[in-house]
Amino acid sequence: MDTNKVILGIYNDPDHIYDTTKKLIHDGYRVRDVYSPFAIHGMDRVLGIKRSRLTVAAFCFAMTGIVLALTLQSYASYFDWQINVGGKPSLHIPTYIPITFELAILCTAFGMVGCFFAVNKMIWGKNADIIDIRVTDDLFVVAIDVVPNKTDITELSSLLKNNGAIEIREREFED
Repeated sequence: MDTNKVILGIYNDPDHIYDTTKKLIHDGYRVRDVYSPFAIHGMDRVLGIKRSRLTVAAFCFAMTGIVLALTLQSYASYFDWQINVGGKPSLHIPTYIPITFELAILCTAFGMVGCFFAVNKMIWGKNADIIDIRVTDDLFVVAIDVVPNKTDITELSSLLKNNGAIEIREREFED
């Protein structure tokens, strides 16, 4: 595993961290991430985060549920065990709609939970690496990668301090 060193700029105002992040990226620093207790409008665009593919995954899970439900119901009611109920035909698609809908929703929900755990690398027994515990309460943290022989830490610290940082720290962590 790689051990990386980052500089953390800790703020108590979301506007200051937004402006600072824009300035850091404009000046060519590698901003690893911004941690905040709530979403900051426009921060994803500043950080260059692409649009989520969550809708595509949800659609695929729903289609899996629909195909599974139609296959199971048509096999059970037409091929395996035909029962004549009230004179209706065995392969009657409109009667399959409620179960198909429910299985599509179930597959989508379980699939999205699985995606959530996979994307966030949440594995049983793994402890969460919280960059600063205060970010879960009321503070905002910007993490800037330190590139050896390239990043001037004193210049970076003064830039953070001049833009409203209440605390500046260094931290190493594993990727």
